Amino acid sequence: MTRLSRLSCVQRMIRMFMVTILVACTSPAPPPRDLGLVINLRWVKNYPRESKKDINTGLYWTLSFLGAQLPASASVLVWRENVVMVDLDAAQVIESTKPAWRKFLAALKSSDEYRRMGGLDIGRFVMLALCAPKQYYAFTGVSPTFQDFLAQHTNGARQMAIVESGVAFGNRLIEVRNPTDIGVPAFVAYEGTGSLKEQTFHKAEIETLEIMRNGQLRFGLYDLAGHMKLATTPSLTAAGKPSKCLWCHEINLQPPFRNVTPVEGYYSTQEFAALIRNSMRTLETYRHDLRSKVSFARRDDHSYAEYLYLGFAEPTAQRLSREWNVPLPKVTQMLLDRKLRTHADTEFEGLGDEIAGPNLYDRQDVDSLSPYPVIRTSSSTRETSSYEPDLLQ
Repeated sequence: MTRLSRLSCVQRMIRMFMVTILVACTSPAPPPRDLGLVINLRWVKNYPRESKKDINTGLYWTLSFLGAQLPASASVLVWRENVVMVDLDAAQVIESTKPAWRKFLAALKSSDEYRRMGGLDIGRFVMLALCAPKQYYAFTGVSPTFQDFLAQHTNGARQMAIVESGVAFGNRLIEVRNPTDIGVPAFVAYEGTGSLKEQTFHKAEIETLEIMRNGQLRFGLYDLAGHMKLATTPSLTAAGKPSKCLWCHEINLQPPFRNVTPVEGYYSTQEFAALIRNSMRTLETYRHDLRSKVSFARRDDHSYAEYLYLGFAEPTAQRLSREWNVPLPKVTQMLLDRKLRTHADTEFEGLGDEIAGPNLYDRQDVDSLSPYPVIRTSSSTRETSSYEPDLLQ
């Protein structure tokens, strides 16, 4: 074989290899195994710089907060123009929660919005799944009663008496429960009245924190009888709903921020802070070994999930115009005719006025103007709400 023919042969082999790689990279995703766990979501831009990559990150974090394993190799999100198909079976949601997910998705897909628009607004999906306690509890597998929680998490060593709390308006009692197989303890917080130092503290309600198999935190709220609560009592604590717990903790176990008063017989603030540091190191090691679409090393990525529900819950007229497919001047006039008040939100001011500015509306005020009937969402994303949806009845 001449040098020229050998070169030609090598070139053909390289072309064949490149074609094989191209076909492998562009081959369609496998069809979903369970259509009852599939839903189409419609992307409506919340702010000008928002991209599909941002949406993917936000959806992955949303599903992760809800217990999904999200294997790195799984085909969870498939885009077609501005609609993304979400496959919750591929996402590996918690197996025992799949019946609840199927019921939830069936309710969404039967809505007028879904039928008319070809999918549900991504923001509405996140509000109904993550920011609605009844759905959050069902999807994450929170213990249905506090007694069930205690059966899974036996008691541990000493308790922590928090006199100056950054969350509770009075004293707060923390119990450290024995570590699970992950090696990280579960925690119970009691809100109440009276003084731990003077031994007059009376428990009033309960908050729980534990680690799910996917490395995320899971929160539960209970009354003293052990029944689930949708939110904490505002006169006792600023903890709000589970979605606020997630927003505050992010992905962290947190030491006391303000406590300086020691109480005999309890952990000192320094001892408790050391316990939290050691637990976080164990948790970070566990998370590092997960092969997931969520990267815990990118510590700010959880914010993309928050953008999804905040942009929806507090829309601008521009966002509503895109959402409803109605010209902006008409939307503006509709809002003026209703004399709806606007407000400012600076939580994400770096993204511009279209998600954090002075001209934001309340979702509860504008949904009645929608050109199609919609499923009502919580009246607040994080705080005690006057209305909470239950799509699992």
